[in-house]
Amino acid sequence: MKKIVISWIFLVTLLSSNWDYELKLYEKVLPMFFNNISINAFVDKKTEEILSNSKKITLVHNCKNADILIGNSFENIINDCKDKPIFGTTYRSFKKNLNYFGAFYWRKGRPQIRFRLDIIEKHKLSLPQSLRKYAK
Repeated sequence: MKKIVISWIFLVTLLSSNWDYELKLYEKVLPMFFNNISINAFVDKKTEEILSNSKKITLVHNCKNADILIGNSFENIINDCKDKPIFGTTYRSFKKNLNYFGAFYWRKGRPQIRFRLDIIEKHKLSLPQSLRKYAK
């Protein structure tokens, strides 16, 4: 029983530290694309848990009110939101859906970030010079 409790505490600590890391990354990177203005984001459930305490990203419950969609399952969104920039949260969603302008995901325990220049230009976003090395 003691091993289960210790394992549970370790797992919760590990997950919350990853969420803190992800929150800091989202708060640092995404405002750069929108010239550091406040961002309204429509997100999936997992991303909502991560961004719920954000001071720079406001979560909205209707994609029509969003500046950006963040998550990995937006294939079935309504037509009014198909023109919104989408930032993925898994490599699979980024690779599968060519409309995602970027993605942040974990691979082998390491954070990875990727961008697509053509989609960034399509949405008239500005890719900071410091992030160009992560674009293709």
